[in-house]
Amino acid sequence: AKGVAYIYIRAEFDTSVFPQGLPTFSAIVKGKKVYDPRTSSTAWSSNAALCLRDYLISDYGLGVSQATEINNTVFSAAANTCDENITLSAGGTEKRYTIDGSFVTSLPPDDVITDLVASMAGTIYYSQGQWGVKAGEFTSSVLALDEDDLRSNLQVNTRHSRRDNFNTVSGMFSG
Repeated sequence: AKGVAYIYIRAEFDTSVFPQGLPTFSAIVKGKKVYDPRTSSTAWSSNAALCLRDYLISDYGLGVSQATEINNTVFSAAANTCDENITLSAGGTEKRYTIDGSFVTSLPPDDVITDLVASMAGTIYYSQGQWGVKAGEFTSSVLALDEDDLRSNLQVNTRHSRRDNFNTVSGMFSG
């Protein structure tokens, strides 16, 4: 099928060529090219937010309309978070969140989406007819709460009185 990657290996067993048996074959594969709403370009990317966006609009995913059901502003913000360079303790940097794996399309979409969102420590949501995502990152608090924000004063009870330890008393009469 056009657009589907595959590898075909044909080897004829010959003990002089393969004295240890058939070798293990492996390949380094780059995944599907994905659309980036930040640059309006389509290219290979391991950006977790862009890969999630692509899965949502793909026929093998949810097949949602990218024109009306994807909040590109929100996905762009999540993609920027994923692309932030993080300094490593051993030196150097790496992108905050990447997806470097694969999945089979026979999996339920919920399982795939859960894994894609988890790869960026994020949250996916559907609001006002559009899909959005928030990538996990620290943000400064916008409000500090203190005692003045409480409904009433704080009360601390260190122990119950003996009277409060009993909730029923019953008597027995012999007759």
